[in-house]
Amino acid sequence: MMDGAAVEAAVGEKDAGNDAFVTKGFSGWNNKPRLDTHVGGVTSYHNAAVKRCNNLLKPRLAFRSHNESEDSANRGNFLELVKLLAEQNEKIKRIIVNSIIEEIGGDVFCLLVDESADVSDKEQMAVVLRYVNNRGELKERLIGVVHVAETTSTCLKSNIDALFSKYKLSWKQVRGQGYDGASNMRASCKRKDMIRQSQQERVKRAIGSGQISTGTGLNQEQTLERPGDTRWCSHYKTLKSLNSLFPYVIEVLQYVEKDGPNDKKRRQARGLLDYLKDFDFVFHLHMMLMILGHANSLSLCLQRKDQDILEAMSEVKLTKQKFQQIRDDGWESLLQTIYSFCEEHSIPKLDMEEEYIDRHKPRKKSNRTNYQHYRWNCLNSVIDLLLIEFNDRFGQTNSSLLTYMAALRPKDSFGDFKLESIMELAKLYPDDFDQEQLKDLAHELPIYIDNIKADERFSNLNSITALAKLMVDTNKHQAFPLVYKLLKLVLVLPVATTSVERCFSAMKIVKTILHNRIGNTFMNDCIICFVEPAFVATISDNVVIDRFQKMKNRNRRMLL
Repeated sequence: MMDGAAVEAAVGEKDAGNDAFVTKGFSGWNNKPRLDTHVGGVTSYHNAAVKRCNNLLKPRLAFRSHNESEDSANRGNFLELVKLLAEQNEKIKRIIVNSIIEEIGGDVFCLLVDESADVSDKEQMAVVLRYVNNRGELKERLIGVVHVAETTSTCLKSNIDALFSKYKLSWKQVRGQGYDGASNMRASCKRKDMIRQSQQERVKRAIGSGQISTGTGLNQEQTLERPGDTRWCSHYKTLKSLNSLFPYVIEVLQYVEKDGPNDKKRRQARGLLDYLKDFDFVFHLHMMLMILGHANSLSLCLQRKDQDILEAMSEVKLTKQKFQQIRDDGWESLLQTIYSFCEEHSIPKLDMEEEYIDRHKPRKKSNRTNYQHYRWNCLNSVIDLLLIEFNDRFGQTNSSLLTYMAALRPKDSFGDFKLESIMELAKLYPDDFDQEQLKDLAHELPIYIDNIKADERFSNLNSITALAKLMVDTNKHQAFPLVYKLLKLVLVLPVATTSVERCFSAMKIVKTILHNRIGNTFMNDCIICFVEPAFVATISDNVVIDRFQKMKNRNRRMLL
């Protein structure tokens, strides 16, 4: 459960009782009097520990977490509270958001904003700042979760202005903005227990007949995954689980169709069964599995906190090439996969040369074959939309910008370094580089590249993120301040809004159905503490007490 030092910290200084449980181990289990001696009286060391355990049990706090090791970010409620009590007198004196503002230090940053509804269906806006700290490290920090009455641009702007005013931030510091306007989605997967049971029975039969093998990690229990509000890759996982659990889903729907609680449920089950057993469903299932499967790699890449924009754009380019390849040559392999699925699950296959019949309008002539409909109207149309979206977001202007940025990349011993490209990049930031500074930068760059190439510590770098940090570690950011300023401007450009979306994951933990009356201000404070544990660890009791003392809307003041 926990080590001896943690127990002693939780209970206090060790009294005269036996410390075998926490230091030496206890070997006298067969000697009841020795146990009684260890337990002691009401105020004994043992009973004090039991009392504190009971205090955790009363609010139903879990004792364990998934990972209780020393380097775990969350070792569970008990150990985390014990750690807090043990270290409360050794904290550094700073408050979370003020510490973040101090870390920015008046420097430039990028603004990341997203919105989502909480468990009470109230729209919440999360604001994250992306910046480079004084150690050359790229950071993304949450500074607030604000309730918004509506999600119009005017309303969001006014709330961001209020937040900036509160923390004395200026729009002149902003060098990039990232917003994600994805709508909230809701999904429901019923009868999960029946799906699990059906899967277990089929796996047992298959193992008994030798159709599948056994081993560590094989044949694990599965269920339909719910697509998340803030993770597009969760939709890919949902389709994957539906594909692998297809026969079990059919069985459950057949049960609901026959023994559902009311006519409405039975009709819904019947309609779903008709569509799930149709070729049209199988085609779209596997088409989206293929498309989202390739997009999933890009999605996972963009979710990395330390991702810089050049690495992200390289992944975008590879994804575009893959989609184009699917459009040109992917039809036959997709159709073969669909036909195999239909044969396995006894679903009628369609002849691609026959006329297409719309299942919603079966009597109306379509004047096109199945091949024309499914390849050109479905597959190619979806991929064309994706490619258009990629090209719109990464057009000629953005491509030129990325070309300029690539000249700073340290990969292959700064093989992409081009002075002209870097100067063009600096000209895009007139607020940061005036004419005199541009001239100074032109003189500084040749000296910089000669110096960096001669230093073996910079020979194996692959990203701008690593380059900026190493420049600070070696004090070269002071020798080449203009180059370092340009590196920071490139680093703060937003790659994705995944850090903001993680805040909404925290919101679902902080504000639950059982705690749906939590106020907006209190929820904001709780979420910041949950998302930024490193800053929470730096706050001392004295800072909290002083802040409480200065609050004017308190009826009584603390006398400590």
